[in-house]
Amino acid sequence: MPTNVTVEYAKAHERYLSAKTKEEKIAALEEMISEAPSHKGGENLRKQLNQRLAKLKRQKEVKTSRKSIMIPKKGDAQVCILGLTQSGKSTLLSQLTNAKPKISSYPYTTKKPQIGTCDYQGVKIQLIEIPSTFQPMFMSIAHSSDALILIHKNKEDLEKLKNTITKFRIKKTFIEINRDEDIEKIKEKLWKNLGLIKIFCKEPGQKPVEKPLVLKKGSTIQDAARNLHKDFSKYFKFARIWGRSSKYEGQPFGLDHELEDGDIVEFHIT
Repeated sequence: MPTNVTVEYAKAHERYLSAKTKEEKIAALEEMISEAPSHKGGENLRKQLNQRLAKLKRQKEVKTSRKSIMIPKKGDAQVCILGLTQSGKSTLLSQLTNAKPKISSYPYTTKKPQIGTCDYQGVKIQLIEIPSTFQPMFMSIAHSSDALILIHKNKEDLEKLKNTITKFRIKKTFIEINRDEDIEKIKEKLWKNLGLIKIFCKEPGQKPVEKPLVLKKGSTIQDAARNLHKDFSKYFKFARIWGRSSKYEGQPFGLDHELEDGDIVEFHIT
């Protein structure tokens, strides 16, 4: 231990040496840094302590990230809701889905992920609200989701959220939501952001099925056929389309025709 240190530094150094966990070592190091001497030798000491502290924090982050939580995807898409404490995450989840998360005026009410299902014109979107602590094990949910909702009260909070997803290297599309926005408009924004289309299949002479088939934007009739059954396209003759991708109702197309959101597809097979 260097000379000319304060009593507080010496005590913190003793706690560091006797620490049994990384958390205890980090706390002791932070106090040692704040109590380090201000002379030239103290500058070198602080540099060494800061390097040691950074190494410990990296080790802790890696260890914590190994305890990542994965929530199986249910429905047509999975979306993670991110927001600072008291931003309205739980209220939004309850308004968009069948979930009943705990809502209170106290900060950090959400202690674990809350899950609900949002229905958008027959499309089932799984929404997951994660705690505002942004622990790595919860941020793994954001990593595996299809998109993000960033709910905020002001521009400052929004910037903090963007910095958080940058820090965790999350490269997902997201929508920015003010907690006072209309719920139906939020659903529309979310659907457009997901980059998906919904089509409605039908058999000749029958009405379209109510449950839409959800595909990636840019999908073709062949993609739809394969989604229905891997061998479906083998017996395909043609398909009639009602919707935005056809020039007239019931126009026939082959497998390479690109579909658009809301199309009705009538398959004809051999």
